Formats: sequence, structure tokens, C-alpha cells
Amino acid sequence: MSAQAHGRSRSGFTLVELLVVIAIIGVLVALLLPAVQQAREAARRSQCINHLKQFGLAVHNFHDTHNELPPARIQVQYLGWSAFILPFMEQDNLYQNIDLKLAYKNQLTEVQRTPIAGYVCPSRRQVGSMTTSVVTPNTVHNGATWDYASIDGHDGTESVYRYGSTSGMLVIAEGDHQSYRSRTNMASVIDGLSNTLMIGERHVRVQDLGIEDDSVGDGPLLSGWAYSSMRVAGPGWGLAKGPNAPRNQLLFGSWHPGVTNFVLGDGSVRPISVTIDTDNLGRLANRKDGQVISVSF
Repeated sequence: MSAQAHGRSRSGFTLVELLVVIAIIGVLVALLLPAVQQAREAARRSQCINHLKQFGLAVHNFHDTHNELPPARIQVQYLGWSAFILPFMEQDNLYQNIDLKLAYKNQLTEVQRTPIAGYVCPSRRQVGSMTTSVVTPNTVHNGATWDYASIDGHDGTESVYRYGSTSGMLVIAEGDHQSYRSRTNMASVIDGLSNTLMIGERHVRVQDLGIEDDSVGDGPLLSGWAYSSMRVAGPGWGLAKGPNAPRNQLLFGSWHPGVTNFVLGDGSVRPISVTIDTDNLGRLANRKDGQVISVSF
């Protein structure tokens, strides 16, 4: 047989065979995609947990330096805990450009807009995103967004102004913006640091990202505004069940499936199930109720 004839006898894939191969590849991709997505979410959740660990270390270092816990905020419209711990989050340059005696709206624009990766949960948004709506009386430039809040206590009493009656670890300062000091220190946590929540992921719905108002509370990173930097947890104030849960500016909640991450007073980080009973959640949020926590977390 000639070489030419031999060449004519060679055959390739038929159309049916090609379609079968494509179908098999499609099935494999469909099987692998959920695993890839789960792996990515696991990596994002680990990063979020690391951010909370850094908050815990920063608060402890602040306490070692000042012999008190950072205030949740100085007073209405002034800066809060997110600003106080900056030197202990490797953000001393930003801290040097802040004037704690000025309201947030009077801080430098570049300060308001400086993003910080350690304050952003990667499951929710990208570092560098800005608020899209900031309402009066706090009319300012849109600022850098973030995803965490201090636990103000176990109920929503005085939820806007957050006076000293709150039961969390980090509470509003004593005095005013000219002369203030923290109301709490480590010794104030009577129930024990390992039994008390300190900072966690705050609830923001998908459609509410970047909106700061009295029903959302996704305000700028350093603003110290009540709903943007402080939330509550306890009876009547359970954890949000996910990114599409009903809007509530007082709740904690995450975009990690089934859990919300918190750092406790001892610096340990725990993922808490969103179905935790609210009585025990309230005991964890209260630094001084003397109640026994009757659930593993």
C-alpha cells in the first residue's frame, strides 16, 4: 500500500465522540466547581478569623499601654475603637494624621478614605470599597468601608447614643471629646475574658452595602457611629442568618455560611452558629451578669 493510500485511511474524532468528550469535561467541571468555591470560602474565612485575632491582640496591647480598654467611641459623631487601636494594627502613620478631639466629619479627607485590609472581611467586599451614602447630620465625604463592630452588650437599650449603662467590654467613653477616659478595663470583665465576646462581624445585607443610615449602619471605617461600629447580641437580638437576612442595624452577622466570627476577651476567635439560642448569646455579650453559659461554642 502506498504512503498516499495509507494517509487517506487515517481517521480522527467523529462529531459524536467530540460531543461525548465535551460532555465529560462539563460534568467534571460541574463536580469540581463547588469544591473550588468551598476552598476559596475556607481561605476567606481563615483570613477573616486572622483579622479578628489581630483585633484581639491590638486591644490587649492597648490595655497594656494605657491600663484600660479602648472606648467603643468618644461621644456621638466622634471616633471610636477602630481608631484607638490603629497604632497596634501597624497603622501608626494613619493614626498620626488623626485628631481625636475632632468629629469624624472634620478629619482629613484622606484619613476618611484610607482603606485598611485588616478591617475588611474578604467574603463580603474588596479592600478599597467606599461608602455610597452617608446621611445627615453626619454629612461627610464617603469613606472606606469595613465589616466589624464591638459588642456593646446584650440588649438594644439606648442603641443610638450608647451611654455607660451598656454591658459590653468596649463602651462609650466617660467625659467628652476634650477630656475623656475609658469606663472599662480587663478587671471590669467579671465573667471572665474567655466567656465574653468583644468584637465580631456585623450584619449588612447584600443590597445595603455602603449605606449608612438609621436602618443599615454600614458607615465609614473610622466614623465611630453607633450602628457602624457597635452592635448588640442577646434575647431579641440574635445573629443574622446570612447576607440576605432581614435588615437590622443592631445585629451581628456574616457572609460565612452558618456562622459569625467573634474574638473574645482573651483574644481567642470563635465561629458561633447563627442558630445559637439568644439567652446564651446574651450571656456571652454581657461582661458582668454572672450567668453560667450552658452551651458549647
